[in-house]
Amino acid sequence: MAKTSKSLSRRIIALVLLCSFFMMFVSAVVVHASHGNTLSHTWLHLHVLSAVTFIVAGVCHVVFNWQTLKFYILGNPKKD
Repeated sequence: MAKTSKSLSRRIIALVLLCSFFMMFVSAVVVHASHGNTLSHTWLHLHVLSAVTFIVAGVCHVVFNWQTLKFYILGNPKKD
């Protein structure tokens, strides 16, 4: 994968994470507020869909940023 393509993928994944997190928050508030309403079922499905999207995007985020995360956790072994 080319460097620009990987950079674009990282940006898209970060944007998907942000949007799905926001949608999870909004849908959770609406589901809680409209408990028992006929629309709560639709909002509940939207909440689950955004949660699944968030988890998949989170895994992709970790995969794309594994080297950076490993550097943060283990430090720079070349300097030791």
